[in-house]
Amino acid sequence: MRQALTYLLVVGMVLGSAPVWADDMALERLLRAHFFNKEFDGFNYYLLEIESDQPGDGGAREVTAVAKGEFLGQVQRVKALFLIVGDRVEGGQVLEKNGLPPCLSSAPKSGKSL
Repeated sequence: MRQALTYLLVVGMVLGSAPVWADDMALERLLRAHFFNKEFDGFNYYLLEIESDQPGDGGAREVTAVAKGEFLGQVQRVKALFLIVGDRVEGGQVLEKNGLPPCLSSAPKSGKSL
């Protein structure tokens, strides 16, 4: 009897928190598609963590996310703030970015065509 009660308690806790996990996964997919996949394009991998998710006015949310990725042994970290309304990213800004320097084109800046 005790094992059955423990089992039901564990299952209840897991099922009770599933919508929260689903919401976090949907938010992570939205941020990856909107910003982070472009920022970390070509990287070996990157990890994304939702740092905060604060409700705002009119159903809006302010979400702070941190992503860290590796490219050729170098690590880049980006922290960004997003304004999300419903299932759309309405705006955002990079709060911190450190790691890899920007790529510079080695092509000459000439007005002549070749």
